[in-house]
Amino acid sequence: MQEILREPYTGRQFPGYEDIDLSFEEQETLVRNDRPDWKAALENTKGVYLISDTGTGKRYVGSAYGDQGIWSRWCAYVASGHGGNVELRALVSDPTLNYCRANFRFALLEHRPSRTPDEIIIARESFWECIPLTHGAQGLNRN
Repeated sequence: MQEILREPYTGRQFPGYEDIDLSFEEQETLVRNDRPDWKAALENTKGVYLISDTGTGKRYVGSAYGDQGIWSRWCAYVASGHGGNVELRALVSDPTLNYCRANFRFALLEHRPSRTPDEIIIARESFWECIPLTHGAQGLNRN
């Protein structure tokens, strides 16, 4: 049985920081619809996130600090597919972002209040880069 929605689908409800695991398409839907619950939770939050490429099995650990909350950082990925990352840019040569939609997943590893010093976020990013082996042949981190 199929049902026609009264309103367009704008994405699922914010599940809490510990349960964020999104496909690129899900993230794209949330960002493009400016989903208020997600935006409110993530725009003033710093943190460390994981992007998994299910096509290659490689992973990238990134962070959001400074004036950029996680929401802003993730909006950059939706806009470009790579968010400026060199290794991701090499994978995302298609301007339609079809590769991203087919292969990228985003998970939040750690979140902190916006007043957390940037040095702490950067240190936590370095810590998390070592855990899933995101450097070298297994990963997409080059810094």
